Amino acid sequence: MKYHLCAILSAVMLTIAGNAQERVAPVFIVCGQSNSDGCIPLSDYPTDMHTDLCRYSYDDGSHFRNGQFEDYRPYSWRGDEFGYDAFVYDYLSRSYDEPFYVVKVTAAGTAIDPSAESYNNWYWSCNPDWYDAQTATSLGGKSLMKSFERAFNACRSQTLQALKNGYDVKAILWHQGESDYHANGPANYYDNLKALIAHMRQFVYQQTGQTSALSLPFILGTVPHVGMLYHPTVEAAQHRVADEDANVFLVDLSEMPLMGDGFHFGVEVARYFADEVSRQLVALGICDEAKPVESNLQDITDDVLVNANFELATDGQVNPRGNISRGCPYGWTMEPMLSGQSFGINKDAQNFAGNNVCWMNCTPMPQDFALSQTVSADKLGAGTYIVSCKLWVEENKKTNCRLFANNQVQYYGYESDYTNLLTDGEEATYAGFAGGNTSPFILRPLQVQVTLADGEDLSLGIKTSCRRNNGSNSTDNSGWFKVDNFHLCKVTEPVHCSIQGPAAKVVPANDRWYTVDGRRAQPHQRGLLLGNGQKVIKK
Repeated sequence: MKYHLCAILSAVMLTIAGNAQERVAPVFIVCGQSNSDGCIPLSDYPTDMHTDLCRYSYDDGSHFRNGQFEDYRPYSWRGDEFGYDAFVYDYLSRSYDEPFYVVKVTAAGTAIDPSAESYNNWYWSCNPDWYDAQTATSLGGKSLMKSFERAFNACRSQTLQALKNGYDVKAILWHQGESDYHANGPANYYDNLKALIAHMRQFVYQQTGQTSALSLPFILGTVPHVGMLYHPTVEAAQHRVADEDANVFLVDLSEMPLMGDGFHFGVEVARYFADEVSRQLVALGICDEAKPVESNLQDITDDVLVNANFELATDGQVNPRGNISRGCPYGWTMEPMLSGQSFGINKDAQNFAGNNVCWMNCTPMPQDFALSQTVSADKLGAGTYIVSCKLWVEENKKTNCRLFANNQVQYYGYESDYTNLLTDGEEATYAGFAGGNTSPFILRPLQVQVTLADGEDLSLGIKTSCRRNNGSNSTDNSGWFKVDNFHLCKVTEPVHCSIQGPAAKVVPANDRWYTVDGRRAQPHQRGLLLGNGQKVIKK
């Protein structure tokens, strides 16, 4: 009897394993313009991303891949950059047990309406009169939709239809609308978007024979209102289409910040958008809730740091995006005070968080300079902490610029850059960045780990000077820097982190508040919050 029970259990386990291996392969379509393509610097790519199950076929409208898939790696039309979809692939890789496939065709600066300005005169239009007269952009023409169709057909014939257990197209992910902000783009956007969705669904149905494709979920996001190419008529059209079509799902990004160029998602907004997309996929039963990520970091930034993202002007009031507030940023200390007036907060960088970035500049910089704040021991307690920020230092002007937390420091460049610049008593690591250009200013991530004894304060910030590695003092502005996005995390026992809460068909803007780096504010959140067209400081 015991033998038979074991045999039965073995058969059941083999059946379960066989069923797991026989699942139809999920396929996702990703299309749109630059924020779907991805414009986030590769240095912002999180080290804990898991995209190992993503099989990826990418076409930027010209580089036809002939149906070939590869393991996902972050890159885009502009080079070593990535977009919100990377976070979706991370989520799906933690949800599925088998590979999934992505057919992606994205081209920056492209419109739907042929009257609008569009990069290379490429358009997504599905208006029959225009569409029928065009050839694919990947064949030298103007139609991005025909490029997508050509790419999808190649993926289907070369790879997908050869999969042992078949495939199933699950959803279309889309972000676009900026380039339709002028000419006839806004007035025609409702008709254009509706026609595009219907055309893509019909095309997938014709190629796959899957009747479910005729109601294929279409998930898109709005354009943030701070964007230079935001147009209310385009947004209204997106809402109208989502209201009318039960299988169109709109993520409201209206209150989200953008990078300093005024066009593109930073990493925080990309993560938020991807979380909302993933939540919707779970709600639709397209994937299970992902396996939780274990984290042993408790972010206490908002609880203990003042103006960590430099959103407040020198007087402690919210500094509007684009306004220059000169002087020592609120909550921070400068030692010594810099001469001149070239320091404070503005928007002059690409990938800062929120609405402002801090810059510190004078000619020459002092022998020793620190921008810092101190957190008292009674707010922290004994333990290990991670301090991080985003920093920019000009190429060939790095001097000894470094992030510090008490005696722990990380220099911006390579170890060889600082052979004569180390400070006694400091324990140094090196971020390994060569130095940045002045157009654009791209901030790079730095972090240090510091252990505090009971009753020990924490001083943190940026130190720099005019001293060069050859022993001389510069007479120009060497050592100047831009910095943003300080974070302070306490190392704790591992905890599970996952996306929580239900998905909504259309996410309203007026019932949510966000931190300035685009994260959803929790009920207990303190500090500067954005939402409902307002900025408030919650104490």
